Amino acid sequence: MRCPHWTTEDGFEMQFGVNHLGHFLLTNLLLDKLKASAPSRIINLSSLAHVAGHIDFDDLNWQTRKYNTKAAYCQSKLAIVLFTKELSRRLQGSGVTVNALHPGVARTELGRHTGIHGSTFSSTTLGPIFWLLVKSPQLAAQPTTYLAVAEELADVSGKYFDGLKVKAPAPEAEDEEVARRLWAESARLVGLEAPSVREQPLPLPR
Repeated sequence: MRCPHWTTEDGFEMQFGVNHLGHFLLTNLLLDKLKASAPSRIINLSSLAHVAGHIDFDDLNWQTRKYNTKAAYCQSKLAIVLFTKELSRRLQGSGVTVNALHPGVARTELGRHTGIHGSTFSSTTLGPIFWLLVKSPQLAAQPTTYLAVAEELADVSGKYFDGLKVKAPAPEAEDEEVARRLWAESARLVGLEAPSVREQPLPLPR
């Protein structure tokens, strides 16, 4: 979350690579097993921050733009919701459901690059207030557990949850064309499939 401009071993921008591409690849590699094990559920951890995200197909890996750590994080979390929507459409009738989730802000080290840990002002003045308002890791894990086991959600798929409740995601997260294009680019980037002749492939990271 909002780390410096790092890249993964494969050359992907770190937040896009870790938050989206890694899970995209892992989920696809497990799909046959998930279908064979149906009914089964996939829960993707997104964030409320996705509402500020935008998928820049011209520079998904921040190779040409000036790096913006917040925008990169928001893009990665929007990608997760779009992935969830497209995967849900592809899994219709399979017995496998997939939903995205904003679990809430948890008292973990996730925000270590945001300044709340490093700034003297933030640590001494805002820190105590911040830690009083956020959830414990155990409490923040409850929405994920709920989506995984709740009987009433057995047939619910393609939704975005804010905590325990379904919520409308950002408008771009509902764009089916963006979701399909992101799927195609993600598959190409991780080597799952070749793009069709109609798709405009992005350059692989150097």
